[in-house]
Amino acid sequence: MSYLRHGKYLFYAGLVVLLVLSPSLLMRVNAPHWISVLTQANFLAVFAMSWDILSGYTGQISFGHAFFIGAAGYTSALLNFHLKLPLWLSIPAGVIAAVLMGLFVAVPALRLRGPYFSLMTLILPIVAMKFVLIFSNFTGGELGQFGLTPLSRARGFLAHQRVNYFYSLGLMLLTAVVLLLIARSKVGKVFEAIRENEEAVEAAGINTAKYKILSFIISSLIAGLGGALYVHYWESLIPSTILTLTLSVQLIVAAVAGGMGTISGPLVGAYLLVGGQEWFKELAALSPSLGFLEKWNVLIFLVILILLIFFARRGLLPALYSLWARVCPPARRAK
Repeated sequence: MSYLRHGKYLFYAGLVVLLVLSPSLLMRVNAPHWISVLTQANFLAVFAMSWDILSGYTGQISFGHAFFIGAAGYTSALLNFHLKLPLWLSIPAGVIAAVLMGLFVAVPALRLRGPYFSLMTLILPIVAMKFVLIFSNFTGGELGQFGLTPLSRARGFLAHQRVNYFYSLGLMLLTAVVLLLIARSKVGKVFEAIRENEEAVEAAGINTAKYKILSFIISSLIAGLGGALYVHYWESLIPSTILTLTLSVQLIVAAVAGGMGTISGPLVGAYLLVGGQEWFKELAALSPSLGFLEKWNVLIFLVILILLIFFARRGLLPALYSLWARVCPPARRAK
């Protein structure tokens, strides 16, 4: 096992410890709102990692991943709201809906490549939003539905926040472990081979269609699980939070900035995106001269993303790994 791999494991272990201890640490510094920020970062990390196994590993660039998140969120929320189904039934139903939508998209998408595939996925959330508005009497339309069963039954605002945080943390860690295992398995290697040269994989006698559909299933399942839990975390169904192109762009930014095709990169990117924006807001509150940071934080992050793409095309995490390898080459590690 290489020293670099040891470094990765230390990074993962340190991240887990930090995330587990962060609620208690934040409470001691009187910053409970950061628990909510980290909870949202956990969910965005789940969404970004689900996108990465599809787009980062197999090369099927999706611009409408919010479609799968929204399909699960709407299914779970509406079943819970109208039929009063408990969470242990409505959430699995939402995940199944997302997987079915994944299959619905994957089969015709096999005939599309490059920009044509991306354009099709870009349209999906827009079409879904039109259906939400058409059946507004059932879906709630633009206003959505409120009064969903919450994830946490804890009493008290702070206790409620903490329980929700640990739910999101458990989901994020489970997603990271499962997807890392898949990425390092034979299936993951085939995904990467399809991304690099699909024709060569087909020439080797491998059914690429089967693996591309499998990547859709895995991706939509993870996105659906996150989406179904997300609406119950908010205790409301609001289309602007789960069924917009903005969410699709956010998770893509997180994945690209952190490092596509790594699983751990999108995780780190999600925390940088959500936590960084909140950090800019706090800086803006410190002094009137820094007030521009709150209004310009999105633009600043876009500029940072452009710089990352220019100087570190593979993303931040792979760039850091490469830098570590240069600073501590194998010959020096062996001493």
